[in-house]
Amino acid sequence: MIPYKNHTNCRVCRSDKLTEYLNLGMMPLSNGLTNTRAEAIDIDRLPLKVLFCENCGLSQLSIVVAPEVMFNNYLYRSSINRPYVAHCREMAKYLKAKYKLNQSSFMIDIAGNDCALLKEFREEIGLNVLNIDPAKNLAQICVDKNIKTLSQFWGMKAARDLPEKVDLITATNVFAHVDNVREFILACKRSLDEKGILVIEFPYLIDFIEQREFDTIYFEHLSYFSIYPLDLLCEEYSLEILHVEKIPIHGGSVRVEIGHAGEGKKRDNTVSQAIRNEREKYSHIGWYNIFSKDVGYSIMRFRSEIKGLENVAGFAASAKGNTLLNCAGITRELKYIIDETPEKMNKYSPGTGIKIVSLDKLKHDPPDYLVILSWNFADAIIEKCVNYGYKGKFIIPIPEFKILERKEVVV
Repeated sequence: MIPYKNHTNCRVCRSDKLTEYLNLGMMPLSNGLTNTRAEAIDIDRLPLKVLFCENCGLSQLSIVVAPEVMFNNYLYRSSINRPYVAHCREMAKYLKAKYKLNQSSFMIDIAGNDCALLKEFREEIGLNVLNIDPAKNLAQICVDKNIKTLSQFWGMKAARDLPEKVDLITATNVFAHVDNVREFILACKRSLDEKGILVIEFPYLIDFIEQREFDTIYFEHLSYFSIYPLDLLCEEYSLEILHVEKIPIHGGSVRVEIGHAGEGKKRDNTVSQAIRNEREKYSHIGWYNIFSKDVGYSIMRFRSEIKGLENVAGFAASAKGNTLLNCAGITRELKYIIDETPEKMNKYSPGTGIKIVSLDKLKHDPPDYLVILSWNFADAIIEKCVNYGYKGKFIIPIPEFKILERKEVVV
């Protein structure tokens, strides 16, 4: 059985006023790939439910799976994703200019994966960089790139192990994975130089709701953050959100810049604007109940459309794709799923039993329809497939199901 615990109090404000608004049913771990179809179909499942905190507005899962199960060996590699690498390059240039980073600056990246981000900072600025990530397989990749790596979870112990105070801490696409957000923030506060900056990026709750991005829900994503609860958390630990910026990566995210309170840096009006917008629109459970109904419709539409087609395959054996396919009950309707991660080759997608294959399959056994399961990177995936010779149609499942005829695709 998969080790987990029930979650009964908000991880930000500790309130017990948590109301369920979405139940996606019994689901497998998103990266629980198996060696056979039978194992994939019979895999252990847990309830995937989302709760709303009536006090601070944080959305969060009803259970917490033991992090060691999900993260000690992690199959997603950031560097394989070309749009994300470009995003990292832009981020390095932006922060270098804004905070006057130089070769004497010390930076850590929390859950830096295979060092896609740190590589850009090292090459753009020449920073002294350190990756902290619990996945031992990814740590070895970073070491092979000559990037120092501590293979452990971020927290107070990791903070105490640092050799010096830090000028820049980055945490991209990891904060939503954290159960004890208080220790996470406190460890950042302890580690930051008095003039240092913490930069957190995460998929934004507003986009999650407005674009019906329910496939972002899986057991790794414990929380679905907006700025208001994060601001409450920072204030409690004498940190201050200085700037908030919407960024397009991952279907709609935010970049949040945080510093020590009272250290001369002032928060700008982007923070109050974001909080005001959130409190006006999404501080009541009614909005989330509407979202839940919309999700139900999206799942039914996807299931109906896919089951009405023949010769269909998928692209990207992603966590979000796993949520989508399992929610819709898709199994044999997809002949295979293409992915470019070496560790995923010839494995089977958890819950659905669909085989994961290489890009070469497009040449030897092309489908008529290709579902872009990582729809947030649809443009890059479509370009790759067209350049590889694929001549069929593409399906974009979210936010609105649509089929792109070959003539509609511009690369």
